Amino acid sequence: MEEYTTKNLFIATFLLCHTGIKLIGTKELNPKTKLFCFTPKTLAEKLENDYFSGASTRAKDLFNNYNTLKDLLFQRETNGGKYGTDNK
Repeated sequence: MEEYTTKNLFIATFLLCHTGIKLIGTKELNPKTKLFCFTPKTLAEKLENDYFSGASTRAKDLFNNYNTLKDLLFQRETNGGKYGTDNK
């Protein structure tokens, strides 16, 4: 399975807001940098282009997913469970 990876939190947040994209996890690039891994790669690449072309998404989804990914980066726990890889 081909995966799309990015270290950009904002792109990852935007991707996570869209149906059809699944966050499959993170990979440590170095001790200070993690990559977000998504599938399917072709859809993620299209959405990345949409992001840079000025596409929009619902603000509520954007903020919720941003906080989810930040928590995942720093391995914070909220309400007794880790945020993670579940998507719509």
